[in-house]
Amino acid sequence: MLSQYLARAKKLWPGWPENRVERGRTRPPGLLYSVDETPPRAVLIMAALQHVALMSNSLVYPIILGREAHLSPDRLLDFVSLSMLALGISTVLICARTGLIGCGYLCPAAYTQIYLGPSLFAVHLGGLPVVFAMTAFAGILQLAMAPLLRHVRVLLPSEITGLVIAIVGLSIAVLGVRYSLGITPKGEVNSTYLAIAAVSLMTMVILNVWTKGYARTFCVLIGMVVGYGASAAFGILDLSAAVPNEGLRLLRVPAFHFLEWHFDAALLAPFAIVALAGALHLMGNVSTAQRINDTDWVRPNFDSLSGGLAGNGLASVICGLIGSPGVNSYSSSIGLSTATGITSRSLAYVISIVFALLALTPPAAAALATVPAPVIGAALFFTAAFVFTNGLQIITTRLLDSRKIIVIGFSFAMAMIADIYHDVFARGPMLLQPILGSALVLGTTCAVVLNLIMRIGVRKRVSIRFAPGHINSEAAEQFLSEQGAHWAARRDILNRAVFGVIQSLDVLGDLPGDTEINASFDEFNLDVRIRYAGLPILIPEQRPSPREIVGSEEGERLLAGYLLRCSADKISSRKSGNGSEIHLHYDH
Repeated sequence: MLSQYLARAKKLWPGWPENRVERGRTRPPGLLYSVDETPPRAVLIMAALQHVALMSNSLVYPIILGREAHLSPDRLLDFVSLSMLALGISTVLICARTGLIGCGYLCPAAYTQIYLGPSLFAVHLGGLPVVFAMTAFAGILQLAMAPLLRHVRVLLPSEITGLVIAIVGLSIAVLGVRYSLGITPKGEVNSTYLAIAAVSLMTMVILNVWTKGYARTFCVLIGMVVGYGASAAFGILDLSAAVPNEGLRLLRVPAFHFLEWHFDAALLAPFAIVALAGALHLMGNVSTAQRINDTDWVRPNFDSLSGGLAGNGLASVICGLIGSPGVNSYSSSIGLSTATGITSRSLAYVISIVFALLALTPPAAAALATVPAPVIGAALFFTAAFVFTNGLQIITTRLLDSRKIIVIGFSFAMAMIADIYHDVFARGPMLLQPILGSALVLGTTCAVVLNLIMRIGVRKRVSIRFAPGHINSEAAEQFLSEQGAHWAARRDILNRAVFGVIQSLDVLGDLPGDTEINASFDEFNLDVRIRYAGLPILIPEQRPSPREIVGSEEGERLLAGYLLRCSADKISSRKSGNGSEIHLHYDH
């Protein structure tokens, strides 16, 4: 009997001899500097510069808006400089660790495609002043949403979070390929762009996989520098797009002369959808940042999510006030953190300082604003692999039944359709453009809606009854496994529950009356109650001695009771009516 206990514990409950205790973050093996650690100064500065180089890719969105607004070269340079200043401020607000503002993790800010469609419409409707006013409005909505996240957490289970992250990874990869191929107006691939992207990407991969130390840590930065040099050699490096007629001065305070704000009620709905889409995007990124800093991560920390969303909302308000488009956390930076093993929050402050200095340095602003497209493409494609894999890892921590498979599969397919048929969806109603125009937003919206629909008919309390003398451990295991899949429960928690139930049934043995197993579940708790006709079992707090275990059958029962206590987060055994009840509780 003793050997059966040990074999079952080893199979269903890895690490069974250890009592479960509340722990903080568990450091992943490949992490060089975790969120609360500060790297050496040289590493800190170089790692921050690597993020700055990657984040500067998103300046393409302010440049698009500036050109659509027909800004002159000097005003475009001011617009880019103010956008860099806003990036620095936003990064600190999102990453800070305070009571109300900031997620506490390295989630640098960036300009995003989510804001682009409505912002372009606003530019055509009333110019940049309308963009600034409506961006601030979207930020205010996110500030209002932040305290409410905990109350809607049931609508965003971990598998949906993983799906969002996976979609973000694929969207980044698609954008990276688009930049790398340099498609001509005739639909042909630009072979020069492809060669530059290949050189840059190969450099990143080789340094990340086959080197160690600083070469691996700064693989993306080195790869971008190599790509920049290749672009200059091939003659596609053009700095004139961001250079005014009078040339560039070494230092220059950006002018605010184009700052105005015009509120337009016709844009309330599009920018409200943008605020919601941005909130979902940020939640996925912050959840990923939490996971890569903790091996034992199981679900998002909603205090961190709420703080991150409040920081993002305040950042968007400030962006609107100083004259830049809206921002969100940058998935590529999360991927870069995973690839390099540096997730230190202190990088956010160095990134902020670097962007503030760059905003005062026109030559640097011009250089960052004109990073060659194939170099951008290589960096995006490289980081996309890590973002996508993080999403898959979160999804696969849950048991998935047909309901969850439909939610994830259909939503993933809709996200891909949004990328493949982007031109078709672009002709849809303007009110729906924030949804139809983004693979991330469309996929996430489908996932949330389908998840609500598929919850219909999923019972949260289930039971199975065995007649006297007909207790079937295999039937009990199958019952719990099937229900766990319906609930999308975590595999490790369900394995522990199965172990606890089977162990309890073995201890009880043949009973004169019926035995009933009741299970209930929500996103954070799994409770199993076993009701039977008989006396309460003994659950010792201390492990029985080897002599007690082998000395009698009662010793083996004591060991079984002790293993039950170790396997559950909480356990009790008491009289209940004419019989007794064992209550096993597992934190989910």
